[in-house]
Amino acid sequence: MTWSVFRWVWRLDGALHVGMPPAGSLNRTRLYVPARAIWGALTAELSRREAENGMAPQYQTVGESLQRDYRFTYLYPAAQDEKTWHAWLPKYKDGLGLAWARQDRLKELVGDRHFRRRLLSTRPGTSIEASTAAAAEGSLRETECIETRWRDDLGRDAGPAAMVGYVFIRTAKANDKYPAERRRLDDVDTLFVGGDSRYGLGRLRRAAFDLVKERRVFDGEVNLESAAPQLRLSRVLAHADAWASLCGGLELLGSWDRDRIRDLDKAAPLWQPGSWQSSEANWEIGPDGLWREAQP
Repeated sequence: MTWSVFRWVWRLDGALHVGMPPAGSLNRTRLYVPARAIWGALTAELSRREAENGMAPQYQTVGESLQRDYRFTYLYPAAQDEKTWHAWLPKYKDGLGLAWARQDRLKELVGDRHFRRRLLSTRPGTSIEASTAAAAEGSLRETECIETRWRDDLGRDAGPAAMVGYVFIRTAKANDKYPAERRRLDDVDTLFVGGDSRYGLGRLRRAAFDLVKERRVFDGEVNLESAAPQLRLSRVLAHADAWASLCGGLELLGSWDRDRIRDLDKAAPLWQPGSWQSSEANWEIGPDGLWREAQP
């Protein structure tokens, strides 16, 4: 068995919020969509679609099958240049910290704070006391969202925004354009991802789903003949195991898995996307979307 890799583009049909630790009353958002969030959204969508004759959706069975036969990269914000979507990718830089560069202009770095101004807005919210129909004390907050349109440095409209990433599908032969497992995803043209999706946030509409023939994912070579797909890069574009020797940022991740929660007291911190090292390494994409340095 081997893997085929596809590049997909998701247009933002609504503002997107992917939570991260807040700053005071500000609910901050990540500028990317983790693989786990994609897996969760697809699990929910496919479980409901594939439930037969009014039967209950089989979330666990569908989720496990996705982890077995598919691997997902993170989705990163992208801008359109004529008909091509170019992803903006993170990288830590000495003296600058976290920075971003467009995929076709990797030497032109933009600081994280400046980059966030091009894409984010905030939405106010509060809790209402049922007895008084007034705002609950201390509940006023703002929520950061990735908007559907880019802004330039002067605040003017700079075109539509999308999220770009890759999906690896286990197949019998490499570069199979229409493996059976792909057909399972072909009809999924809309996903709700991230937080507050019940209020209309996180609506993504698929704009492209194309086979990648040149065996390059983002800006690295890919190995499709291993047990799990591998990328050769000097930086990580997902959260990665902390035992690797990198320069960048570390953070603990918490998550729910049905009736279990990730125990942060026992978990190791993970390298954040954009962390790097001086030489290239082979990174293996795990079923949970985390990257691990492949053993020789």
